[in-house]
Amino acid sequence: MSRNRKILLIAFIAVSVAGMWARHSYEKSKRLKMENTLRSLATSFRENERAAEEKRAAEARANYVEETRDMFDSALPQESLDLIRQKVGQDFRLLEVWIHDKGVTAKLTTDGKTVNEYRRWTNRKNVDDPVPVRITGDGKIEDVLLKPGDVDLSLVPKLAKEAKERAALPDSKVSSLRFNYSFIRYAGEGPEWSALVETGKPGENWQSKHVTFDAKGKFKKVF
Repeated sequence: MSRNRKILLIAFIAVSVAGMWARHSYEKSKRLKMENTLRSLATSFRENERAAEEKRAAEARANYVEETRDMFDSALPQESLDLIRQKVGQDFRLLEVWIHDKGVTAKLTTDGKTVNEYRRWTNRKNVDDPVPVRITGDGKIEDVLLKPGDVDLSLVPKLAKEAKERAALPDSKVSSLRFNYSFIRYAGEGPEWSALVETGKPGENWQSKHVTFDAKGKFKKVF
């Protein structure tokens, strides 16, 4: 092999090696850049998640209230319904008010067609955002709507106490009070209060009775 050909061969090999090294360096730089980008995105995601979690925790703390009053022997039901009224922010008609030891739930309509459920939990200052309610059945919704003034929440302590006495269950408690139109009722019959009285543990010695009263708190029946 002539000297010139050797020089050309060596130059070709050198150029090839340099090209391979350049490609290797480029690929390595590209890979490192991608890894840094992914690492940066992962760090940013974790930071955003941590910030969002801290924000949720701060909002939960701000919304928390230490409530020691008994739902069935205090002004809590009325206070909760007042907060729901403020949340709605306009006139409405009620389909149902449900009172339980964890809070107050109101199903209501502002247009006479669609129904939303508002919930105010006992240990929260604010009312939850409304949840749409699916209405079933062939009846007209206007036939079972109530004015907010139809619900006399000052009756709650009296109703709870009498419901326990009427149910006559040992070591019982009132777990809920519901005000609405009964699903089965006579023509002209008004809305009623229904108290659920329970005792024992589910699956063991659990017992329950329903005690109903008319809108003014007059006893109707127990079953």
